[in-house]
Amino acid sequence: MTDQDFTQIRYWFDLAIKAIIGVVISIVGMDYRAVKNSLHELEQSKYVMQMEVQVLKADLLHIQNQIERMDKKLDRVLDK
Repeated sequence: MTDQDFTQIRYWFDLAIKAIIGVVISIVGMDYRAVKNSLHELEQSKYVMQMEVQVLKADLLHIQNQIERMDKKLDRVLDK
């Protein structure tokens, strides 16, 4: 084996190692972006759900106040 053959083998081996490293980094980067996007979507869903719960709480409080007023009116009517 000559020095030039060894240099070519080393060159191709080095190139193959760099290609494998590039592929691994690309796969990790895609996974990271996918996880980041999923977390962002989950966070948005959480805020939407929290807002819906707040609206429902406000609606229930309003209904409760109306029922209490109706109860007071009925008590006044029954007392007469």
